[in-house]
Amino acid sequence: MNPPTSAPVLPPLACTGARLRRLTRRVTVFYEHYLRTIGLRLTQYSLLAHLAPEPQSLLALAERLEMDRTTLTRGLKPLLAAGWVSQSTGRDARQRLLALTPAGVAQREIAQAVWADAQRDLEAVMDRAFVADLNRTLEEALVRLKPALPEDN
Repeated sequence: MNPPTSAPVLPPLACTGARLRRLTRRVTVFYEHYLRTIGLRLTQYSLLAHLAPEPQSLLALAERLEMDRTTLTRGLKPLLAAGWVSQSTGRDARQRLLALTPAGVAQREIAQAVWADAQRDLEAVMDRAFVADLNRTLEEALVRLKPALPEDN
């Protein structure tokens, strides 16, 4: 009797999701090595980079970053505590408006310079053309995958 045939078992890293998570961890460590010098994590830098001095709703920011509100709120806590972000109530008392404070604008400028150093060095390590191709591929993947996601995401 012949054993049943089945699809070959693929190693765990054959999974695109696992590979992307692994790459994300490495890239995060790389950037945070630089951002650590100014007391920021990559997620905090990203929030500073996407906030503006003009108020915007928490919901609008969450949608733009494709984050859930709970995760975004957690990420904002250290920025609020540092005085870099202000929070106010919108026309509707349930609406939360966020804005960079003058100190936040200054911190973002410092952080952008540090980020630029990290980006330059990443491009030197990985090759600038490769990084550009990778970014194009990632953007295309984001566009292609979005219609396949459940509505509640």
